[in-house]
Amino acid sequence: MSDVGKVGAQVSTAGTSSSYWSGQTKFEKLGNGTDFGKIVESSIKQQGFHKRRLENWRSQWVQKQKSLKELNSQMVTLSSALKTMDSIGEFMGRTTTVTAPDYISVIADSTAPVSPYAVEINQLACNDIWTSAVGFPSEETVISHTASKVSISCGGKTANIDVPAGTTVRGLVSMLNATEELKGRMSVEAVKTGNDYRLKFSSLKMGDANRITFNSSTTLLPLSPIGMKHLQQGQNSKIKIDGFPSGTDKWIERASNTITDAAQGLTLTLKSITSPQVVIVNVNTDTDKVIENVRNFVEQVNIVRKALRDISKVDTAKDKEKGSVLTGNYGVQLAAQRFKDITATKGSGFNNYDSSTGTGDKYNTLRTLGIETETDQGSPDFGLLKIDEDKFQKAMKDNPEGVAKLFAADYETGTSSPNFTVKSLIKGVTKPGTHEISYTISGGKITSATINGKPARISGWEITANDMSGMGMAVRVDNQNDGTYTGTAGIKTGKIIEMVETLKDMTNAKTGILNIIDNNYKDIVKNIDKKLDYEKERLDKLEKTLKAKYARLDAVLGQYSGKMQMLQGQIAKLGSGNSK
Repeated sequence: MSDVGKVGAQVSTAGTSSSYWSGQTKFEKLGNGTDFGKIVESSIKQQGFHKRRLENWRSQWVQKQKSLKELNSQMVTLSSALKTMDSIGEFMGRTTTVTAPDYISVIADSTAPVSPYAVEINQLACNDIWTSAVGFPSEETVISHTASKVSISCGGKTANIDVPAGTTVRGLVSMLNATEELKGRMSVEAVKTGNDYRLKFSSLKMGDANRITFNSSTTLLPLSPIGMKHLQQGQNSKIKIDGFPSGTDKWIERASNTITDAAQGLTLTLKSITSPQVVIVNVNTDTDKVIENVRNFVEQVNIVRKALRDISKVDTAKDKEKGSVLTGNYGVQLAAQRFKDITATKGSGFNNYDSSTGTGDKYNTLRTLGIETETDQGSPDFGLLKIDEDKFQKAMKDNPEGVAKLFAADYETGTSSPNFTVKSLIKGVTKPGTHEISYTISGGKITSATINGKPARISGWEITANDMSGMGMAVRVDNQNDGTYTGTAGIKTGKIIEMVETLKDMTNAKTGILNIIDNNYKDIVKNIDKKLDYEKERLDKLEKTLKAKYARLDAVLGQYSGKMQMLQGQIAKLGSGNSK
């Protein structure tokens, strides 16, 4: 065996520290002074190119996921904000004024017609109140010296109570209040009036039907009909609105002084009698609330539109195009387009406006209100909604109700013909929009009918849609003369309703486009992680192999270095001997 082979054999067993298996191999820079540690480090760095590329790639996909989640979260926030004003009642309020607020106060919701109302109050509703005619020295006074009976009626219920001998005033009060038939209808208390206590009976509800009756079958004399004193008679409130109902003895009667069903959208709180005079209540549109909600809509929508713009824009600065984190992403492009469609298109079920006849919906797109998309690419608001204040204020003065409907109409129905009426529909099933209606009447009955060009079911004077878009919609025929009739039935939904439904679809945890793409990204990241794990394992093995290889080489060079030093020493001695 050659010297090199011998040395190599020795190194393989003795020259390499066993510690290199743990990655702690030391190189002594023997031989020619080469730093093998640096060589290993450089080799691993070069071999780690693919690992670094995978890590960079992974970070890009993780950033895409993060951006999608943020966008999804912003859409959910937008949906929540819009749901606070997704009905006419929430979007468009009413204001009221009263000529005599000491007599009546009024609250109006958005369904109340804008109009003055003349209210006459003839009578206020009252509870029924009685007191015992005689008093008792204290609450511990015995009121029933012998076994007796008490029979009391209130609110359609009668309580027949057996009162034991020796029952005190306090005991009788407790007994009556605990009687099941009187609970929630009447209360009893012992009230101190000067030097004695009197029993007070009060109906808990106002109105004629809640009067208290002390029945003649009562044997406890203080509570017999002749032993009681009537302080206040339970009665209904009585009012007229705009002279209705006519007749001096005809009134709208309610068992309360708060009336919610006498006029559409109005809640009246009666305070004092006015009859025979009237109080004027004026109901007007709360235009400030409409304006506030329109601005809120634009502001909230712009938050999401800005997010969509920023994560998909292309930066062309310095003549070099650079895409954002989700530039070209199909899901983002789809979401952005759907947002543009909602804000640019006509409202579902809204009709075109004919200025010559004044028919149709004058405000049927956001553009007609002065709300458009900023198209100036140099503007920081590029791609966002902006409001033309002059045009918007003009629309508000012209028809605030029409403005509110464009935003918050909630499946409002209408037809283009007086010959038929939309009788019913099913929210969430019947599609908003315009539906074509056609039917023929012959011999006093409907002989054929179509909705959206497809045969409809006929039942008496009603036709019901069979096609998917009109499913759940029933149309009542009002003109029953023979002939063929056509027209359209419109089902209006405002931009807020349309936006909420779109957001619900896009953010659905299972079927939403953003979540589907996010799940795809998760799979991509998982696959990258598997490749990274493989690369990390490969590089770890390579590093151990290289360290072992160079450790052996280092040891060989070390031994040769030792021999060289020995030979140099011997040569030096020989040289010194010759000189002698």
